[in-house]
Amino acid sequence: MKLKYTFLFCILSLITRAQDLKIHELLPPETNQISDLSFLETELKNRQLVMLGEQTHMYGNIFEMKARIVEYLHQQLGFKTIAIESPMYDIWKINQSDFDSKKLNDAVWGVWSNTTEFQRLVNYIKDNDLKVIGFDTQIINTQQFIEDFFDFLENRELELKLDEDDMGIIIEGVLDNGAFDEEDINFNLYENELKRILRELEKSESDETNYYWNQFIKNLLACSRDAYYNTEEILTTDFANKNYNIRDAQMADNLLSYLGRNPDEKILVWADNIHIINDMTSIKKPVVKEFLPMGSYIHKALREKAYSLATLHANDSLFDLGTKKWEATPVKKGSFEYELSSFTHPYLFITSSQEAMHRTRDTRLLNFIDFTEARLDELYDGYVFLKNAKLPIGETPKDTVNIPKRPLVNTKKINPVKNGENLILKGQVLDTKSGKPVPFATLILKSEEVYRVADEEGYFELPVKKEAMQTALLELSSLGFETRKIALKDLNEQVYLEPKFEELNEVVITGYLSPLAVLKKAISKKKTNHPVDPFNFQRYGKVILNTNDTNELDFEVVTKDYDRGYLSPYVITQKVEQIKWNTNRNPEKYQNTGQFFSYRQNAIRYSNILHKRKYKKFELNFIKSNQPEDENTFIIAFQTERNKWNYTNRGYPTSYSGRVYIDKQSFAIVKVVENWETTLNRDEIKIYYKGYPGYDDIQETTIKEENVCTYSPISDDGKYYANRYFNRKYSEFLNTENKRSHRILELDSYLFDFELNDVETIEFEWKQKDQSLLNRVNYNPAFWDSFYEKLRLSKIN
Repeated sequence: MKLKYTFLFCILSLITRAQDLKIHELLPPETNQISDLSFLETELKNRQLVMLGEQTHMYGNIFEMKARIVEYLHQQLGFKTIAIESPMYDIWKINQSDFDSKKLNDAVWGVWSNTTEFQRLVNYIKDNDLKVIGFDTQIINTQQFIEDFFDFLENRELELKLDEDDMGIIIEGVLDNGAFDEEDINFNLYENELKRILRELEKSESDETNYYWNQFIKNLLACSRDAYYNTEEILTTDFANKNYNIRDAQMADNLLSYLGRNPDEKILVWADNIHIINDMTSIKKPVVKEFLPMGSYIHKALREKAYSLATLHANDSLFDLGTKKWEATPVKKGSFEYELSSFTHPYLFITSSQEAMHRTRDTRLLNFIDFTEARLDELYDGYVFLKNAKLPIGETPKDTVNIPKRPLVNTKKINPVKNGENLILKGQVLDTKSGKPVPFATLILKSEEVYRVADEEGYFELPVKKEAMQTALLELSSLGFETRKIALKDLNEQVYLEPKFEELNEVVITGYLSPLAVLKKAISKKKTNHPVDPFNFQRYGKVILNTNDTNELDFEVVTKDYDRGYLSPYVITQKVEQIKWNTNRNPEKYQNTGQFFSYRQNAIRYSNILHKRKYKKFELNFIKSNQPEDENTFIIAFQTERNKWNYTNRGYPTSYSGRVYIDKQSFAIVKVVENWETTLNRDEIKIYYKGYPGYDDIQETTIKEENVCTYSPISDDGKYYANRYFNRKYSEFLNTENKRSHRILELDSYLFDFELNDVETIEFEWKQKDQSLLNRVNYNPAFWDSFYEKLRLSKIN
């Protein structure tokens, strides 16, 4: 009997020891040593593609631990190609020239490139001349991609069967907004066209350019299908859509096709855990088990040549990017993470090849919060564990404001308020010197298509998507202040703007001239310093119309314009010569240039501050700029209490102010900045917008408009001609149901190629439009390519 019990005890001891988890202890992520990783030489023997995963794209020390592994695999195992889960197109584009760290960061998703820890990888790539490729289907530089796409088709003599303008609009919607609008092109026609182009490419020689564009077009097709089919939010936190997991399949194709063309390269893949899973068949949970990740395709194709290495942690809370708070996410007792956290060492490696891993365990590798049962040895080949995952140290500074010498009153971070799918950021804009509110400051999230204006006390509300909190850049501006750019995640409740000017008196400026005298002389010399005879010029105009945080209209146009002189009462007339539609959600409504460029844009002609009599009624002050380029100009700040049309050129009561820049030698006007700000109540709206459609249920509207004109000498006649007009009008509406809406119209024009002799008269078109029709010409990609280069070389843009 005693012998029997002894035998059973030995058997149980053997089983227990066999199931003990074997671990390798690792050095901290921030160390520069790599000797602790020597076990990987055996673990990764004969592997050609190693995939390095991470959980949540959130933790800086995980980025740094992965970067340290990259260093070892390069130095000891000869891996020289880094494939990053970022756009294949954008990274290919930057590879057309010498390596540049900034360009690489711009081509990589901001969840990495905006962090200090990721720069360890970037610097290592640069110092060791490693090759970098992308494999994600998505694209960052959409506009450049669209132009390159059409250029490629033209260069390869691949005729596009669909309307190029409509095609461009569709592509932009897919890549920028993740949406497919069938108003312009039916999805089946669009899909078949891309498939037809791919078939044509297959008949061509498989050179390097053809290969990449074949993949880019397949990526575009994948993004388009994703936008078309996955229209509803996935109602699970498991990152899975069982019907159309299109992106992962194409990312796998990008990697495998690249490896097929470069069979001798050893590749390191930088990605999310969810994308590099080998096999999910052990998972019984609904939805997740039907998700087919990129890693499964790669594992099936490469077998023992591929290796997936996941990272995980035992944090008991998750940082909510929206609320900026840590939310409890306790580690489940008995789970994989719970077991690993019982080890005293904080950094571990665990191989899946050991017997202790050959069973089902609970883990949250597939979810930020919930735990799922799975065979861990089937999910990944190995694991790196960090007991405590830490948020990134920060990003490369993007805040361009000068930090004031005195301490700020409030440096508390904004606590976002949830509003449906979005977050609301509330704060106040203040003057760094006086501490007073900056009324009607402009706040712009360009990439998110969000424009807002603070109220009279500087208070603002910004709606943002959760994912934008880590990547978006906020631009703040106001008349008389330095424009400031702030990473959204660094935004405080109180935001400070630095004054751009300081007020001076007449004695300091000239010793004898008053601002009134300087302005009077500039106005009297308008005929001498500025054109009064007819002339032609080319205009490059860009128009953006944004309604409720969506670009309704976005187009670029080149026109030939006819100006009768700055003292002429006649508006500038024009004819359209080139057009490029980026977005047009209402093509029936927006049809001719007169709907945009007929506004009173030239300040010398229309602004009452430059009227030969009215300027005397304005309050004027000399101010000094801190910009070196302004040293040779008088700068006069103006404002008026007169809020009627004959002073403000606006049909409603508004405050009107601005700046006039005057050359000290010639007294030519070189720049005029105008600013209109107002809030109208229900009674005022009834008076000033009576009969206007859509205003019947508006109880309050806020309007802010800015207009900037710059002038320079362009010929031997010594006269100063306008070379740029910029106008932005923001309108906010509050209806009787207390719902807010927003509208922004932004018009930007660059003027060049002036003709002063052989002047062509362009007649004004009243009702019957012909020359001013936006669609009187077709989109010409060859023109735009050379034109953009011309803009760059001439420094117009």
